Amino acid sequence: MSMFKDLLLLQIVVALACSTACVYGQTNDSSNELGSIDEVSSAAKPSRANVDLKISLQSAGPSSVTDNAINHSGADASIKINACITAVIARGGGICDASGLDGTQHMSQEIRLGSSASVARRTGITLLLPDTAVWVWHLTDGSSCGIYQYSSTSLLGHQPGGGGNRMVLEASSGSQMDSIYCTDSNGADYVRAEGFSVWNNQAGSTFTNGVIHIRDVVDQSRFTGIFAENYYGDVWHIESACCGVTFDGIQGTSNGTTGLSNGAAGGVPLTIGPGKVRSVSFRDSGFNAPGSGYPDIMITGESAVMGVNFYNTYMEGNGAVDGTTSMVYIGPYVGPVHFFGGIANTEQGTLSTTKTVFENHGFDLDVPGFEIINTTLGINDVTAHIKVPVWDFSGNLGTISSYTTKH
Repeated sequence: MSMFKDLLLLQIVVALACSTACVYGQTNDSSNELGSIDEVSSAAKPSRANVDLKISLQSAGPSSVTDNAINHSGADASIKINACITAVIARGGGICDASGLDGTQHMSQEIRLGSSASVARRTGITLLLPDTAVWVWHLTDGSSCGIYQYSSTSLLGHQPGGGGNRMVLEASSGSQMDSIYCTDSNGADYVRAEGFSVWNNQAGSTFTNGVIHIRDVVDQSRFTGIFAENYYGDVWHIESACCGVTFDGIQGTSNGTTGLSNGAAGGVPLTIGPGKVRSVSFRDSGFNAPGSGYPDIMITGESAVMGVNFYNTYMEGNGAVDGTTSMVYIGPYVGPVHFFGGIANTEQGTLSTTKTVFENHGFDLDVPGFEIINTTLGINDVTAHIKVPVWDFSGNLGTISSYTTKH
């Protein structure tokens, strides 16, 4: 009996000291030497309840901590948020809740969501945004962003995509910045961003890389429900992205309509390249009203850009001020590029043969089907020396049934 008690005690000690993998039978060599103890008595095995409790205790740690940015000292919201993020990093990860910093907040600092050190230590961080707020930056160094997002972080708002998004990041007139929101440029970034908007509707500011600058994002990084507009320049710049990155329910709007007070001074709603962009998807997204002389979507970067996929894309052109520039421009050696359904409206008001939807100079353009409004010219494939007309099935409404570049 004494020997049985000793063996029972030994097994309990081993079970408590063992890792979770050991508890479920994935033991290392040293614990296998004790495997015969299980044959003594099944009663000596730890119960599932104790196992679950042990796993729960192991899971609870610094990363579960939520810190409230509004409780930190600072002259403005950006200082409070940066202090909150620093505190979260120091505790080993967790959540910085900035949802209480609503209303109009004037920012004096670039908000750094993470750091090089947090990336090296594999620290996870989440920043929570308000539902109704306008965060305004005025930075003039030409290289800063409003929010700079590092790897292993999430930037989370709860607002819907499109023009109804009320969580706004913007810059005041006279700002000189890289962009208003950007991702890190020092390697492979694993990020998640959703539920906010980015605006520039004031003259006098300069953004080197649009108001949203995406670079070095990889492996199922996701951008969801983000509305962006820039009436005085480019909107989205996707410089480099790879390997399953998804843009879901995003929108880019510039300024190419006569109804806006500053005419047609906008830029390109979506620019892809010139860095490596491969295996990237845009789903249920819209790109509208480019400035005069610009397309809705511009894809450049030669052979570094391939495997770009658009699903159910909506585009409004600048036909009221520009009756010749194509809506989608695909540069030399780019591709394949695929457009799986959607609608493009040139906004010319009447049927025209001067403004095409797709202009291809790349390796391969694939359009299985796309609906067209207000033009009779669907595709100008310069590579294949082919022009594809639109089949007008009802007045100014037409379609491209199926097309792939012929080689």
